[in-house]
Amino acid sequence: MKKLISVSVLLFCFALLSAQNKDQTKKQVTPQKKVQVKTQVTPQKKGQVKNEAISCQWQKNEADPFTGESAKTTSWEVVGYNAGTNTAINNGITGAYNFAVSENIQKKDTSFMLLIRTSTSQSLCLNKDSKILIKSGETILTINFLGGPQCGKNITSSGILDTDTRKFLRKHPIDLLRIQFYSDNNAIINVDLKNVDTSAKLDSDYFIKTLRCFE
Repeated sequence: MKKLISVSVLLFCFALLSAQNKDQTKKQVTPQKKVQVKTQVTPQKKGQVKNEAISCQWQKNEADPFTGESAKTTSWEVVGYNAGTNTAINNGITGAYNFAVSENIQKKDTSFMLLIRTSTSQSLCLNKDSKILIKSGETILTINFLGGPQCGKNITSSGILDTDTRKFLRKHPIDLLRIQFYSDNNAIINVDLKNVDTSAKLDSDYFIKTLRCFE
């Protein structure tokens, strides 16, 4: 009798397991979809030049209603500064020196000007003998100031950038820049800018960058 009960129990368990297996086979297993993450790559445009700082922003200029002359002038940029107060260097004069380049068109004639704006710790003068000296390698270029004498801590003046000077400055960095001022007693004051330390700094690539705006 006990054997019969054991056999019945085993048959019942077998039937129960078979029913569970059938239910599991009926269930549809939905496979997990693979999520593909697309990386958007921005292609580099053709002709794009990396790390090239060209500032071609223009000052607002209008044609002169009487002469018809129009000017295309770059914005002012700090080309150099003196921060040291050593009296043996630049007579202890500190200051900042800004340049801008202007293309002037009158009928069929085109000329270029270098504009300079100075802000110095002492009152200085520019007169007919004042000039800017630019040294690059063994070449020294001279730009004479135009206009009458000016004196003060803040001066704006200009000089002519002729064809040969522009042609040279387009391709050559500046090693040294000297601005020749005059004091009130007509003594010559030379202010030198060069890449040596933080007290006397010069943007040696100023003309290389700026003159590209007129190409």
